[in-house]
Amino acid sequence: MNPESPTEPIELYRYLRTLVEAAQSDSDPTPKFALVEAYWHIGRIVVEIEQQGQHRADYGIHLIEALSDQLTQAFGKGYGMSNMWRFKQFFLAFPILATNGREFINLRNHLRTELTWSHYRVLMSLENVQERDFYITQAADERWTVRFMQRMIRSRYYYHVGLEDNELLPSKTNRRDAPNGPLVGSSPTPSVVGGTKRSRLAAVKKILLKRYVGFAFVGQRQYVSVRGKDYWVELVFFHIVLGRFVLVQLSTHSPAALAEFRLILDSYAQKQPPTIPTLPVGLLVDEAGRVKYATTSGEVRLGQDEEAVLPLSF
Repeated sequence: MNPESPTEPIELYRYLRTLVEAAQSDSDPTPKFALVEAYWHIGRIVVEIEQQGQHRADYGIHLIEALSDQLTQAFGKGYGMSNMWRFKQFFLAFPILATNGREFINLRNHLRTELTWSHYRVLMSLENVQERDFYITQAADERWTVRFMQRMIRSRYYYHVGLEDNELLPSKTNRRDAPNGPLVGSSPTPSVVGGTKRSRLAAVKKILLKRYVGFAFVGQRQYVSVRGKDYWVELVFFHIVLGRFVLVQLSTHSPAALAEFRLILDSYAQKQPPTIPTLPVGLLVDEAGRVKYATTSGEVRLGQDEEAVLPLSF
């Protein structure tokens, strides 16, 4: 879709109709993104109409309203004035510069085609461009649904994945060949051996967030009740690849400790959001930094693929 924009009302409508019809065509390998493309171009045209000058402001508004009515009559709901202004916001949030004159670069070289209009509607509300780009990459690479992406944004995942407020998850170019394996980094590894319990937990948190893909920090010291006895889960993460909550406790690997942790996992499974159907998994970390996996009583063990994305030791 690189045609020059027409300027006359009838030509504009025909041009926009061509865009929308192309987006609804079965021949496009990415039909959902074709609609995104059409909406972006509609937003571009709305901006161009508004930029024609103050003396043409009333005419510009009238023209946009007329185009909205014509598109609504031709294609149904989705092209009302509220959406026309939303398309405008979309273009302004993702401006793509022209190569020459009014000919625009292929939008598919600049936006991720895996994402739908519903994804971009959520993303364009983020004012921090770096944060928005981060979620675009994560959502496209990990095939996030819109609802899951919204949940990750609300949980401030972007701000939790780094060690400091201004440090982000290392880019994919720093990952090992295994897509869900640990990250390679030059920073010294915090120690989980020795020191206070607080410092050891801080080290576990930093290692999981910096060196392993997919961990989002949820919280610490989360309360659960097991058979009338109160427990505190020391660290809770959500793993976006596994789709599971991951609970971390500092403990020995004794059979008694493992049995108690399973009861905690059972209790946590009962309180986790109903939108997460998968059961939680636990990591018991001993004083030497070795990890013992724990599952709920409803699972015998994790699958090999699932174990591959979790740490063996710290």
